[in-house]
Amino acid sequence: MRFWRARDTRPIPPGRLRFHCAACVMLFSPALYAVDANPPSLHSERGAWPITRQWTLEETRHFAEWVHHIYEKKSGGSREERVAKLERILTDPQMNLLLDPGFAGDGCNDQLDIGIICAMHRVVDCAKLTVAFSTYYSYRRGLPWVIGRVRACDGGDVRTAACAIATGEINSFEYDSAERFFRDAVTDTCTGNFRVELTGAGPGLSDTLPVALSREYLIPGCMYYVDGHVSILAEVTPYGAPRFLDATVAASRDVYAHNGFNAVNGMTPKRSGARGQEYAGCFRGFRVYRWPVAEVNEGGVVSRVRRRSDEEMRAFGYSSEQYDRIEELIATQRIMENAVPIDSYHQFLRLRLRSNDRVDPAAELRQFADEMVASCEEREQRVQEGWREVNENGPVGFPEDSDQGNVFTAGGRWGEYASALADTAWRAKYFELADEIDNAIAWFDRNAEEVNAEALQMHGIWSHADLAYAVLRAKERIFGGAAFEYKNSAGASVRLTLLEVEKRMYDLSFDPNHPPELRWGAPPGSLEAQTCPSRSTLLPGGGAMAMEEAYRREAYYRSRMHWEPDPSYLREMFTEGYPVLDKLDQRLRQRWFDGSSPPLVPRTGKAAWQKELAQRRSPGAAE
Repeated sequence: MRFWRARDTRPIPPGRLRFHCAACVMLFSPALYAVDANPPSLHSERGAWPITRQWTLEETRHFAEWVHHIYEKKSGGSREERVAKLERILTDPQMNLLLDPGFAGDGCNDQLDIGIICAMHRVVDCAKLTVAFSTYYSYRRGLPWVIGRVRACDGGDVRTAACAIATGEINSFEYDSAERFFRDAVTDTCTGNFRVELTGAGPGLSDTLPVALSREYLIPGCMYYVDGHVSILAEVTPYGAPRFLDATVAASRDVYAHNGFNAVNGMTPKRSGARGQEYAGCFRGFRVYRWPVAEVNEGGVVSRVRRRSDEEMRAFGYSSEQYDRIEELIATQRIMENAVPIDSYHQFLRLRLRSNDRVDPAAELRQFADEMVASCEEREQRVQEGWREVNENGPVGFPEDSDQGNVFTAGGRWGEYASALADTAWRAKYFELADEIDNAIAWFDRNAEEVNAEALQMHGIWSHADLAYAVLRAKERIFGGAAFEYKNSAGASVRLTLLEVEKRMYDLSFDPNHPPELRWGAPPGSLEAQTCPSRSTLLPGGGAMAMEEAYRREAYYRSRMHWEPDPSYLREMFTEGYPVLDKLDQRLRQRWFDGSSPPLVPRTGKAAWQKELAQRRSPGAAE
């Protein structure tokens, strides 16, 4: 397989990639991981690599920590970390905790051959990313690993067939080298591996199983599969929202983080009336690995590696409940949970997965405001550096139709001074906040005590409309009081509140050729924009585009919440027809302002009224 052959197959000497500098040593001190919850206790005399550990619940949580750390770097790290591809993820000690000896633990295997890492990078896609991560982790920690072989039940494309049938396995204990195992495991895996049914032929050989919907078992390292695509669960927020790691099938082979419930769809319900076929097609949804187990003799020497059975996997969260609850939702238009009717599967997941007892909209608004002011101050430094660079050394070239990077990922002068990538992170956080607030208002109708409304400075919150109005008032107050300053092209300071930045969210230019006024979205014709000089954007191959036209054609990129791996265009870029998300005010007004307050609103609000009513109705209450 020529595409697997690496440029450099020389092994990396032990420790060579562990620390790049003294700061790394401080950050990844072995003292941070002084106690290994799953110390080595096994020994193997054959296999692709030495096996020193079993997969245990503690080990799956160690794996979860490793995955979550990568997500934190991909979603909130430096620019280089956010655009890092598989090769860098696995060789950068800032991103890969397994390059810290304390986290890797005693009895671990040396860093994987750089040739194997490069080869995985060149073929990675969404399914192969799951294999690359899990197999690399198993190798480094000295764990047994097994990947299935499957075929389509109808003889067609295994990725789109009605189901897949497991026919065999790629077992680390049966291979004589890590290189051969990684080659076969990665290249032989596709999304068809996730289409093995619960009760079909060969289900005990499936790579994954449906997992219980709880914070105990649905942890980083689990996956969500929908037809033809799989994402790695990397975080569950305190309010129960999932976050994912993913990989593109584009030639760029990008690995990226994405958020929200948009990936959670396409579930197949259980069919209670189909005797013997109740779970036919039930392979979409949240999945957990079928963790393998090493069988050993009395001396701890491994004699065999096998998959765990369905029954053994129950201790790791195996459960078909998600398909049962989807059936309930379809049949009754609701899911009953703790006597609370829930009319949305996403809301059901939030209820199951959240860790915060109460939602606090005011606290969320204040935290967001503090973080965003700090982000705006950091952005202003880049804006000024870019403006200085353009004035001193000429315009910066737009990365048009380039396989070396787009407006989000390009290097060179563009990568150093443009803010497209950072701006998507700003918008993503804003809409995460909007989702949480929207969710809080939805919960208020079901149980008012679920929402902490005391800090909203409004008495008598009775309905969701009252709460939405109170939240918007609080947002105006908090965002209006959060401010920073930028220097315009004339050198004067201009004060902007977060409220003004929110209004300009889709107007903030990321183009380093543009002056500070346009970078901060100064409205055309305003007094603020009068000092704004015109600067053209350099085009590849020669020529330039006038500032006003380039700004108009860059509008799509100013509306994105997440960076994209596709090539960027300017000359032929469309300027309309793309979706733009509603901001918080518009979203809440459209959904919740329905005049639902009663004529007389109790001064203490709905939550206090409900509590008082419950006390009156309780046994033993005074007549």
